[in-house]
Amino acid sequence: MCTKAAPATIYRKCNHKTDGVERIYYYRCLSIAHAPSQGLVYALDTDIVIKLPFQYTIPDDLDDEAIFYLNHGLRSFVAMERELAVYDAVASRQHTNIARRLEVNSSSCLFLERLQPLEEIWVNADEMMRHRWIRELVDVISWLEELGFTHGDLAIRNLAVSSSNRLKLFDFGSSTTNDHYDYVADVKRDHSGLATCLHYILTGVDPFANVDSVQEVWQIESQLLAGRGTIGAGAEALTDVIQAGWTGQAASTKFSQVKERVETIIGAADLDIASETSEEHYQRLESRCAEWLKRATLDQRWMNPDDYCAACRAKGYEVELDVWR
Repeated sequence: MCTKAAPATIYRKCNHKTDGVERIYYYRCLSIAHAPSQGLVYALDTDIVIKLPFQYTIPDDLDDEAIFYLNHGLRSFVAMERELAVYDAVASRQHTNIARRLEVNSSSCLFLERLQPLEEIWVNADEMMRHRWIRELVDVISWLEELGFTHGDLAIRNLAVSSSNRLKLFDFGSSTTNDHYDYVADVKRDHSGLATCLHYILTGVDPFANVDSVQEVWQIESQLLAGRGTIGAGAEALTDVIQAGWTGQAASTKFSQVKERVETIIGAADLDIASETSEEHYQRLESRCAEWLKRATLDQRWMNPDDYCAACRAKGYEVELDVWR
């Protein structure tokens, strides 16, 4: 279902038009339908995507449905804050396996390199490639931990592959810092998500594939938590690591320890054997983003988070972003 939003009418994966920044209706919306999206993502071309938070028109009649969508938009603002916090933290210390942020002078949107979803490219990878992706994944997760973050939504849908065959982690809208009250719970959830990602990379099997309801998700999570998850062919070597993540036994384990365990089993190959994307390439992409922004026209209905909250309160809906932080 698509619901009227400002500045866009597209959210999740559909073919409807939008009225947003630079009337971007001819750009493909990449936000997905099978999981809760925290923002709008459009492919500007084959190399660049733009991400911005949801922002819904504030109606005069604030019924339950309207409040649901307003809350969705408010959470989207906070998700963007969290994502930017991660990118600010890594700005001076780039990691090869983080989707690259393209540095452009804009406070209303985020430009990123466009990548190929892991699910689309997995079938073309051999065992050597998959093992390298495993090493890259545990390396980047432990590196985030070192910086004081956990991803918060570690899932197959948030993994992609670059043109140089690097595994890349993206979508940090659910990330939390180690001083956040949700951090411990998020780390436990990420251990389970990491187990699912490791299993998928090695086998191509996602235990949550083809689920149609929240109830089905809960049922599968209960089975995994009870130790009834099936380890597919190709992932046997990491059975203990995967089951520990699924069952919650790894909840208090450092991701750096998981990395050490994985590397002990499948080897700690040189992470730099893959070809790198040059800095000149990213600089060219940034120049293209800047040129796009010069041509873009921001929809006058678009508000910054503080103004949007004020507009909600003016319509009788008392909100504070701190509720979602």
